[in-house]
Amino acid sequence: MAEALIRLEDVKRTYHLGETLVPAVRGVSLELHAGELTALVGPSGSGKSTLLNLVGCIDEPDEGRVLVEGVDVATLSDDARSGLRNRKIGFIFQSFNLVPVLDARENVELPLLLQDLPAAERRERVDRAIADVGLAEFAHHPPDKLSGGQRQRVAIARALVTYPLLVLADEPTANLDSETARRILDLMVELNERRKVTFLFSTHDEKLMARVGRHLHLRDGLLVDGEEAREAIA
Repeated sequence: MAEALIRLEDVKRTYHLGETLVPAVRGVSLELHAGELTALVGPSGSGKSTLLNLVGCIDEPDEGRVLVEGVDVATLSDDARSGLRNRKIGFIFQSFNLVPVLDARENVELPLLLQDLPAAERRERVDRAIADVGLAEFAHHPPDKLSGGQRQRVAIARALVTYPLLVLADEPTANLDSETARRILDLMVELNERRKVTFLFSTHDEKLMARVGRHLHLRDGLLVDGEEAREAIA
């Protein structure tokens, strides 16, 4: 099998809550490979967001290693780690995180402004990303003129515009109604199949997972098999 895009080796992360230690991730090992569409499934408080932050090099483990294309992220300088995040990892947040004074197109272009790209290439990438999510006719609309589903599509386009190795989505359908959530999931599945975009996204709603090829079940900061997860819910 080809080298994993991302590999976690016995990763642990504990937070301080006042004088209390909260073990958010308690020893997780996993690999993510190119072209996979993976759902990280678990209830609120299971450690999903923390694990995504570790995969995305936003946070650092207390123990264990995070490797991106075989490189231990802990060996990189702060600048090199920031560059890695900008060029190789796209992020989609449940609250969209769009800049209200910028239109859809300008929001999508933001990550590219941190890269040394010619203006013509930036325009081409933004146009393609906007078209891929079906928002070409809304490109010059500000976020407050877009629906929740359209704003999430802008967020997806912004994540795709850097041509990342991996797109991470933290509860991308949490603030959407069930029909819009289904359409956003359909879009991610389509992008995965048509453009081979690699996705890892978290959710607590297993009903949305029927079309996802791989499920990782997280409970109390540990990966468990599907049967253990169902027993815990029951």
